[in-house]
Amino acid sequence: MEIYNKFINKFYSELVFLSIMFLFFFQLMTEFLESIYALNLIEVELNENVLALLFLLTPFLLLFFKRGFPNKAFIAIGEIFVICRVLQPFLDVQLKMLVTGFGLGCFMIFFPLYLHKKTKGNYESNGILLGAGLGLGLLLSILLRTLGSSIDLSAYSWFMWIGWILAIFAGLMIIHLPNSEQISTPSNDLTKSNFKPASKWKIIGLTLGMISVITLIYFVFSSPTVIARWTEANYILILTLLVLMNSAFIILVISNPGIIGKLKSYIVTIWNLTFIVTLILTILGNTVIFAFVPSYPFFAPDANMFNEAMLMIMLVLSPIILLDFILLSSELFRSRPGIRKLGGSFFVSSGFFLIMILSAVFTIVWDYIPLIGDLFRDAIWVIFLILGVLVFLPLFLINKASRGTFESINSIVKNKKKALLIIVIISLATIIGAVALEFPIDHNVSGGSLRVLSYNIQQGSDETGNKNFDAQYQVIKDLNADIIGLQESDTCRISSGNSDIVRFVSNRLKLYSYYGPKTLTGTFGIALLSKYPILNPQTFYMESEDEQTATIWAQIFVGSTTFNIFVTHLGNYEDPAEDRSQIVQQENILSVINGLSNVILMGDFNFELGTEQYNITVAQLYDCWEVAPTIGKTIGNVPEGWETRLPDGRIDHIFVSGALSTSVSFITYTGGTAADHPCVFMNLSGPF
Repeated sequence: MEIYNKFINKFYSELVFLSIMFLFFFQLMTEFLESIYALNLIEVELNENVLALLFLLTPFLLLFFKRGFPNKAFIAIGEIFVICRVLQPFLDVQLKMLVTGFGLGCFMIFFPLYLHKKTKGNYESNGILLGAGLGLGLLLSILLRTLGSSIDLSAYSWFMWIGWILAIFAGLMIIHLPNSEQISTPSNDLTKSNFKPASKWKIIGLTLGMISVITLIYFVFSSPTVIARWTEANYILILTLLVLMNSAFIILVISNPGIIGKLKSYIVTIWNLTFIVTLILTILGNTVIFAFVPSYPFFAPDANMFNEAMLMIMLVLSPIILLDFILLSSELFRSRPGIRKLGGSFFVSSGFFLIMILSAVFTIVWDYIPLIGDLFRDAIWVIFLILGVLVFLPLFLINKASRGTFESINSIVKNKKKALLIIVIISLATIIGAVALEFPIDHNVSGGSLRVLSYNIQQGSDETGNKNFDAQYQVIKDLNADIIGLQESDTCRISSGNSDIVRFVSNRLKLYSYYGPKTLTGTFGIALLSKYPILNPQTFYMESEDEQTATIWAQIFVGSTTFNIFVTHLGNYEDPAEDRSQIVQQENILSVINGLSNVILMGDFNFELGTEQYNITVAQLYDCWEVAPTIGKTIGNVPEGWETRLPDGRIDHIFVSGALSTSVSFITYTGGTAADHPCVFMNLSGPF
């Protein structure tokens, strides 16, 4: 006990504790939703695993605690949450879903109980503490994802020790929490005998605003690569602006909290409205509304200066969500809600959180959602508009007459200089790490041959649904291809943990890359990676009645030869007698290819040999399997079920134009169980 007391006296920091708890929440939420999505992805339909989302509704349990909540139970719930975070990297997808869900259920009880304890102190100081903790948790998330090439480094490989250290610190702090309630004198309005607690509707409004801020951070800002894949803008610039603006805000409110009180209401209003407008315009400017597309194939328009300006303004204004969180939480503390009132309001707010999650995912898989799916197509901007509005409107619930000045509060940290130094170090480490990892290098390629790989990676999951970036990376690394086409690579969404497998692979192999369709379009992900510079990359969309399809077209210069590279993923196979949509998609691709030379077309086509789709393709191009020499055709280690399907039942193909057909020296299907599809790997003999 004496050792523990010495540790607490020396290292206790509620700011650091809160930042770790918010970080753990984002990490568990990421793994939780990713697991649910993966388990549905395997069956390509909604199933009973979606019910795990009900873990988020646990705040309703607080409605049964009229006379207070035991401190020991409060500590136990917090510790269980931390333990779940420690366990999650070691679990397979099914158990991970249950453990992370249970951990989140604990957090959704722990957090309102923590807020209730903070109502006894200075509401201004506690509001800044909570907002700064959320901001620092955001910076930690960005740092760990940056150093992990978009996956959280503290949950990866031997770097998991980072998470263990954070968990130990948080676990020790939780034990001390019941004894650490603010001892500062409450504000004058809280000591008046005629003080009346706020209505339940006001508390619901305030918690809805707070949850909307957390949702925005979880959806977007905790992983800047999301914004980069929305817009095709420069990732380093996006990350740098986001980190610098938010770290500067946190430093400002810690060192000079009185500045919040000096902000006039109209300034906060204009700041919020401008942020919301630029956020929505950024999304709309990078979204294709397919209902208004005049004809196909449709080439996605290039980014323009207006879209880029909206993006930059949005990033510069992004600290407004932290300011809103401070103001809303301060008002919540000032209102002194009881446990039952907090439990009811967080139950409503967590229900809203659940609806927003489902809505965001439905914009991706709308074609698989019965009855209401069409409503979500191209509607991701509506989700963010709702979130933006529900961050802003609750600000009008703040009592202007009693809104504090934030000038007379005590410091929220013991040592300001150390706290500010930590924030600066985190920010610099993030930016330097991103720069060091991001840029490709020149590879020693002679042009004597060209090795081409096509690989459907099932959103980074193996055939059992477990996230397996490492295994897929190893397959790609071992084959040492010069040009790589990926399908189902759209992992940079909340459904796949906002992690970017294209960045993960390209950073490690130092390849040039083009992501393909922006994630806002809700299409199959396709990507192109190369040891050679990728020239003139563009995406075009094919006519699709159901799930939207797209194709990448780019040029790659090898030796003295310019290759036209195409990567695609068609929709599911349909009998042409009943549905000709897949044929129309393939005809769209072939119409672009027509007349081009040195064509390499690769991807998951979802059609087999002898189908009409296949026949119209080989009437214009050559199937590399068919033209390769017999001795150069092999079937290697492939996922379960593919041994009997290959080669005649293959649906992943590489086609080439006439002049290249005699250059195919070998082709193989391989990849093991790293994904649910085999990869196709072939060699073109040069020189070129």
